[in-house]
Amino acid sequence: MFVFIYRTKFKLNCRITTITRLFILPLLWINIAVAGDRLQPALDAFETRDFKAAIEMLEQLDSDRDVLFHLARVQLRAGAFEDAADTLAILHGSYPDDAEAWYLTGLVRLSLVGEVSLFRKVGMAKKTLEAFETSVRIDPNHLNSRYAIFAFFANAPGIAGGDLEKAQTLQPELDLRDPGFGAMAKALLLSKENNHRDAEKAYRDAIEFLDRAGPHFALAQFYMQTEQWQKAITEIEQYHIKEKRWWDPDVTVAHLISARAHAELGKKTEARELANLALTMNPNDQIRGMLEETLQAL
Repeated sequence: MFVFIYRTKFKLNCRITTITRLFILPLLWINIAVAGDRLQPALDAFETRDFKAAIEMLEQLDSDRDVLFHLARVQLRAGAFEDAADTLAILHGSYPDDAEAWYLTGLVRLSLVGEVSLFRKVGMAKKTLEAFETSVRIDPNHLNSRYAIFAFFANAPGIAGGDLEKAQTLQPELDLRDPGFGAMAKALLLSKENNHRDAEKAYRDAIEFLDRAGPHFALAQFYMQTEQWQKAITEIEQYHIKEKRWWDPDVTVAHLISARAHAELGKKTEARELANLALTMNPNDQIRGMLEETLQAL
């Protein structure tokens, strides 16, 4: 549903590290019951964070739409972005009009922006936008993709196609289609204007409208950006207890944010415990690197 760019400065021992990462919140949860019993062992392995086993089991099944879709999303969570892109290419070959699969393709390409060489980043970013736009052309009511397009224009640098004025024109339509998405978009725009008071209120509105974990994570990111460390910790605590969808950020990312907020408050013991906990939970390489950086800075 949401695509965020998390930018903050992590300061410890007079050391400032600028963090720029894409935290991806994928699309619509497909009920496990719909997927069928044949997928259940793989999905169970995924839930226990044994991504390797889940991938191996899915690869042994006949490659229909559900198998390919779940395989790609597990590969994405595991950080195997190129493999996920290859899986989705196969899916598109047989199911070219699957809006959710195109949305997932956008998420995979967004992850690859951080992986490819510098001269390929702009091209990959543009391909990311194309995937989200394809999803909306197929299904104009795909709100996740519509928000992803808005967030792309709001967050991407101009050289890659970012256009804040374009994002501003998209926010009213999102608001008309869904007040929760509209509030999230409004909050992001207000935060870019440094209108922190109204941005916080808009995030609170989104929490009320959507009533689940994701908006708490977004608000925690906002608090990190504005150096409100204790409030960030409180929102991450809410994130852990509220209803989550599979598009929500991985729990290791939530632990990372909380660890860094604790560190900023001088609570180094708590920060170490959270970072080490996340490292035991099989994070992908991107998150593992940031967790290790956090521990090194303590």
